[in-house]
Amino acid sequence: MCYLGIDIGTSSICGVIYAPETKSVTSITKKNTASIESSPVIGEKIQNPSLIMDTVMDIIREFTSKYTDINGIGITGQMHGILYVDENGEALSPLYTWQDGRGNLLFKANKTYVEYLSEKSGYPLATGYGLVTHFYNTMNNNVPRKTTKLCTIMDYVVMKLTGRKSPLTDYTNAASLGCFNLKDLCFDLQVIKKADIDISILPETSESGVLVGYYSGKIPVYSAIGDNQASFLGSVKDISHSIHITIGTSSQLSVYSKEYVKLELLDTRPFPGGGYILVGAALCGGQSLVILKEFFEQTLRLFRTKYADTTCFFEKIDSISADSFQKDLPFSETCFYGTRSEPMKRGTISNISASNLTPENLIISFLNGISSELYTFYELIPDNIKADKKILVGSGNSIKKNPLLMKVIERQFGYKLIFSDHTEEAALGACLCGMAGKNSTGFISHLS
Repeated sequence: MCYLGIDIGTSSICGVIYAPETKSVTSITKKNTASIESSPVIGEKIQNPSLIMDTVMDIIREFTSKYTDINGIGITGQMHGILYVDENGEALSPLYTWQDGRGNLLFKANKTYVEYLSEKSGYPLATGYGLVTHFYNTMNNNVPRKTTKLCTIMDYVVMKLTGRKSPLTDYTNAASLGCFNLKDLCFDLQVIKKADIDISILPETSESGVLVGYYSGKIPVYSAIGDNQASFLGSVKDISHSIHITIGTSSQLSVYSKEYVKLELLDTRPFPGGGYILVGAALCGGQSLVILKEFFEQTLRLFRTKYADTTCFFEKIDSISADSFQKDLPFSETCFYGTRSEPMKRGTISNISASNLTPENLIISFLNGISSELYTFYELIPDNIKADKKILVGSGNSIKKNPLLMKVIERQFGYKLIFSDHTEEAALGACLCGMAGKNSTGFISHLS
């Protein structure tokens, strides 16, 4: 007996087969080639949902041809983004991803779309949130004429797998769209109507792990969950005592709270099976190192006819000694894409002296910047919640493949960093969602 999980990421799509009895994991990862080129001036970020669906189906077919005892399918993927569907559940638009920046464009009264909607609704919103994207599309007549519903890409995939014609979104994904009452676990319909948004376009909501239908008439498919919650599920064994850090293109810090807590600059997100996770989300995590790598490449092009191969950039990072953490380092803020609360903020490099501006110091400074942004989020968490958090758990390729970044984080947080037993944690978390739905014994029992 085994379970299949799919994680629809921004740059890759992963599938895993998990066998609970042996705790073995087999994975397949394919590049997400669905990105559609659009104007960087406008800030639109879109992907082709049909191509995403094709990749998901390729992974499922590979697994079902080898495993005949799949007992459930769980889906997760990139949160916040939306697409529009018609009355038959067919996609009418591209996927507007979480990176969509049009909400930061000027709307009226010298306010951006996201500023206007945040003030109108009373909810702290950010560009890329589904309802911000929909508000922009509505104000600019970009909503397809035959649209009946909007949904996340994960909900769309679940529809296609089961033959369902209307989307069902669980609380974790619904909350990521914005204007969601986290205490009552429902969209704030009065506020949404006040913002001149037609509430009939919202998807139906449900708890996590709900049986939606069957793939190929026989394999149960369960409601999709957000990738942040899925990664937490797939990484953390002790949810009550852990600090979860994941660093990929972006980065996040997450801790579990049994009770609802509202904190400035942190997201409070519903957790499958009950409770919440408090999340500090940085828009630029591992991507900071890619930016630095490209800077070194451009420098070599400028000063050499034939420049060295910088694919060894990350190997060079590994070669830097941990003893290089000298006190007089440049200070870097790696907010190269802004922050949720300050979208126009930019990265900085300061405290540069005549002697400390070296490539090695600059690399360490960037690593410190990635870690410091996450630690700033951690410091905002109330002491009564932090008191029991003693286990530091890491996930994401940018941290797993970078021992020096791991050391930086350990020094910053004061705890030894451990990793989960498996890779592709979000897809594994989707498997656990399927297991919980199948067995009706709750999510937390599957974390040990």
